[in-house]
Amino acid sequence: MSKIIILYVEDDLEISENTQKPLSYWCDQLLIAHDGVEGLELYKKYKPNIVISDIKMPKLNGIEMVKAIKKINSKQHIIFTTAHSESSYFIEAIDMQLDGYILKPFDYDLLEEKVQKIIQEIKIQEKISQQSLLIQEIIQLQTDLLIILDNKNNIIFSNKYFLDFFNIKSLNEFYNTHKSIEHTFIDTQGFFIFNQKSTKNWIEQLEELNDNERLISIMNFQLFTPQAFLINIRRVQKTEHILITLTEITSMTIEKNILKNKAFIDELTQIYNRAFFNEELQKQIVFAKKDQIPFSLILFDIDKFKNFNDTYGHQIGDEVLKGLAKIIKKHSRTVDIFSRWGGEEFMIILPNTTLNNSIKVAEHLRKRIEEHDFINNLKVTCSFGVSSFQINDENHILIERVDKALYTAKENGRNKVCIG
Repeated sequence: MSKIIILYVEDDLEISENTQKPLSYWCDQLLIAHDGVEGLELYKKYKPNIVISDIKMPKLNGIEMVKAIKKINSKQHIIFTTAHSESSYFIEAIDMQLDGYILKPFDYDLLEEKVQKIIQEIKIQEKISQQSLLIQEIIQLQTDLLIILDNKNNIIFSNKYFLDFFNIKSLNEFYNTHKSIEHTFIDTQGFFIFNQKSTKNWIEQLEELNDNERLISIMNFQLFTPQAFLINIRRVQKTEHILITLTEITSMTIEKNILKNKAFIDELTQIYNRAFFNEELQKQIVFAKKDQIPFSLILFDIDKFKNFNDTYGHQIGDEVLKGLAKIIKKHSRTVDIFSRWGGEEFMIILPNTTLNNSIKVAEHLRKRIEEHDFINNLKVTCSFGVSSFQINDENHILIERVDKALYTAKENGRNKVCIG
């Protein structure tokens, strides 16, 4: 607690001397002035916590002095002392938002009560201010980006890390550059993006996700690189405020993607493996049943590949598998999901593709493979099975159907496309 300073301004020397003693008990430092000019000078020099002043004084009366003080500090604690004969001054002082009035001759018990009440208020305000500074310091030490939103989802507070991340000095500068926080999210696969067509705001959309799914990507305006964040949302009780923290997890996301690639990428051909295919097939079935969007499967393998390996060796066989994967990727759409099903077998998911169109795709791929010269001008052919999703299909039913179609192609002379 800082020391309490009282400025006492009274032109009547007898009253001043009688009042100084009790006032000195209630504060750490007592300043004495005998007119408004002297009082104002002492105020400017020492910035006292409480000003106790007579109203009617020479040179500069108490009202004029207090008006000047209020211009310096509008919240300054002021107590006026006044006599009944100074009623005209007293009426003028009523509108000055003071802490109290004491009539002369003084009731010192009443004066002490008013002074102690003000001191208690000062202590409370100082404690609140200290707590606020402590909280601010803790917030600024947070390495997370932190913002507080009002009931309209506008940012009303941010910590320094948030401002530094966007390379700005204030929230006004943020809103001069960006429409809102959610419009800074980058549309990237695996990250949340605000659906503007939804009736729910971005906070409500995020709250529908599991905690570990609340991932966003934002451009770092200092480094000019996108960074990944995990969002934590906390609605503050008894207020309409929302506390948002954004924990930077870019390195974790990169590591996760590396591990995911290792788990889902075939080491030889560098295309997706069977595990990834199974996950994606299940997703396509869910989408197809929900939105009635067609999709098809193509299953193919290299004809008589065992004989090929026995004749030319497995090393040449591996080169053929890698070359075959490159041909398919070159003649596939970016939305198609191409994976190694096992050995010399490959599977393709064709999203939003009907059976007729998928037959055309398979026939096109069959011809490209047949015409291609592999290592040492070696040639191979492939047999294809094609099938499209039907409304009651589960993944094993669809796979069995396309597998039977491939078997039919094998049984009917190979190097052809059959449907199932």
